Amino acid sequence: MRHLTAGLLAALLACAAPVTRADTRLHFDIDLGAEIAAGRFDPARDRLGLRGAAAPLSWDRPRLASPGAAPGHYTLDLTLPDDATGGQPLAYKFRIERGAGQDGSDGWEPGRNHAVLLGGGDVRVAREFGAPAGEVPVSRTGRIERLGLVASTHVQAREVQVWLPPGYEADGEQRYPVLYLHDGQNVFDAQAAGAEWQVDEAAQRGVASGRLRPFIVVAVSSTGSRTLDYTPSAMTVPAERLGRGAPAREGGGIAAYGRFLAEELKPLVDARFRTRPGPADTAVGGSSFGGLASLWLALHRPETFGAALVVSPSVWWDDGVALRDVAAAPRPLPRLWVDMGGQEGRQAVRLARELVEQLRRRGWADDAQRFVEDPRGSHDEASWARRVPAMLDFLYGRQAGDAQ
Repeated sequence: MRHLTAGLLAALLACAAPVTRADTRLHFDIDLGAEIAAGRFDPARDRLGLRGAAAPLSWDRPRLASPGAAPGHYTLDLTLPDDATGGQPLAYKFRIERGAGQDGSDGWEPGRNHAVLLGGGDVRVAREFGAPAGEVPVSRTGRIERLGLVASTHVQAREVQVWLPPGYEADGEQRYPVLYLHDGQNVFDAQAAGAEWQVDEAAQRGVASGRLRPFIVVAVSSTGSRTLDYTPSAMTVPAERLGRGAPAREGGGIAAYGRFLAEELKPLVDARFRTRPGPADTAVGGSSFGGLASLWLALHRPETFGAALVVSPSVWWDDGVALRDVAAAPRPLPRLWVDMGGQEGRQAVRLARELVEQLRRRGWADDAQRFVEDPRGSHDEASWARRVPAMLDFLYGRQAGDAQ
């Protein structure tokens, strides 16, 4: 079993664009005057919290602001390394924190996440609470085709995009392996989430430099039924995880989503593009619930998917159903990348290690699986983007003697 240390991981991540470490000092000054006047914020009872996508920020726990010098203003100072988000803007939001019993959907600023670019030095953000978020810069690299809404008899229709490697147009005979990625709206640009995986940039660099064998990426967007689509079983989800006031029974639709991918979307992609359609050349990947889904698909649809990127997987789902699934996994065993960020919580790290140990006991050899712990990694797109070059090396890195 290969368990990558921080030093080895740093070497792998060096495949990404180089960065110079410096600190960015963020100074927030948020005007809550309108919220106070409307009775939505009580200075005697409520607090203002900042949540975001890179440590020391978190979407689960707030950093609390303090009353400022001006009436109704709250201030917060925060220092982050300027590469905390891999060169992407930091996605963040303020929330009115009302304490125990607060509905998880309550108190947030309305609309999209806000974003601020970390570039070293002092950065000041002064605005009203609830001000509209600015436009997110959109960066897309290479040839990306939009297939539009792809209909299904098994799941909701969803948007699909396809990235094609450099040289695809030049050689009309060459065929390519394919990587299917969940939450495809976050794969190529930051418009949906305020941050992205930067798969197009990493793939373009790797293929153009010759480090990676050419491949195709199919980005499959999620919908409002994401939890249903990406989980292998139903469970009662606690209110705090739902972000709502009461627990609810959710999940269990991965088999239907798997039918969509394998029986509807993949034939469409294979017919339209020059793919190598066999399982040895077809991989699937995703993060969080998407990591859970990718593991299930590799185990239960081996005739379609021969490898999976299991990124920050939600191993906690249904009391560890993924662990039980691996214990009963039939052969052939797929190639698996499994990772977890050190900032995602002790339970998440512990369960990821337990998953990899289960793989080892079940017979996965070192060359068929890789486990990465990213000490700086949080549960967000920017953290996953830092690991994408190493993921692509695992799937498509050239080996001595490769013909392509």
